[in-house]
Amino acid sequence: MHLTRARARTAFPLIVLIGAIVLASAPTHRANAAAALSDEQVHKLLTLALDNVSRGLCEGKTRCAPATAEERENPPVTIAEARIVILRGALSAAAEHCGLDWQGRNFVPMMTYWRQNMKKNERQMAVIGLLHGIMQGMGKPNRACTADMRENVDRQLTFQP
Repeated sequence: MHLTRARARTAFPLIVLIGAIVLASAPTHRANAAAALSDEQVHKLLTLALDNVSRGLCEGKTRCAPATAEERENPPVTIAEARIVILRGALSAAAEHCGLDWQGRNFVPMMTYWRQNMKKNERQMAVIGLLHGIMQGMGKPNRACTADMRENVDRQLTFQP
């Protein structure tokens, strides 16, 4: 995903914070880790996804229309939902870094959950996929995957709603 340098620079400190939270969190603390993100921080990442929504696929497998001003004010995904997806994206980044099956254990089950259980429409699914991808692309750890890191990520990786 191509993001402007200014957007990436603005989001980078937030990405580092989220990555640290994920890597340091035991599975029982996932909810606390997600709650550590302020609504403003989550909204910034959600806005970044909306800025790029035209890269996603919507109805009929055509590109989504760009986000409208109204949609930016009232996003198609709630802050609470976005917070969950952001955390899962950071976890996918760490899992990929450690050679774990992030697609089969995290991304695909998460997307299935949002589509089937939560009945999200194609545009909402595009935003969810973009949020996950932004976090995964920008949230890769900047250190080697240690045995402890791998074990911690492995414990958290399997998606459970």
